Amino acid sequence: MQKINEFVETLLKEKGISIDDLEAKKQVVADMAKKLEAEINRAAVNALSDEKAQELADKIKNLSESEIAEFFKNAGVNIEKTTEDTMKKFRELYLGGKN
Repeated sequence: MQKINEFVETLLKEKGISIDDLEAKKQVVADMAKKLEAEINRAAVNALSDEKAQELADKIKNLSESEIAEFFKNAGVNIEKTTEDTMKKFRELYLGGKN
């Protein structure tokens, strides 16, 4: 989560957005981080086969975060690459293609 928050703060700086109110800035960062996490989760699930996605859906309520990570690993999903690719796409969308 810290990595995602730092990433979002960097995006805000690159976009030229400065928020002086600390509470407002925390809220903006939290909102953007939540959206990014949702995109990462969606990309990870989309990388699963239909069978594995259904298996995850059936088990998810009973799995810890580390067990979920292990599930993706065992299913052949490279979470690190999926996260990195999703963050790149998020950045491109947010900055409007600006690198």
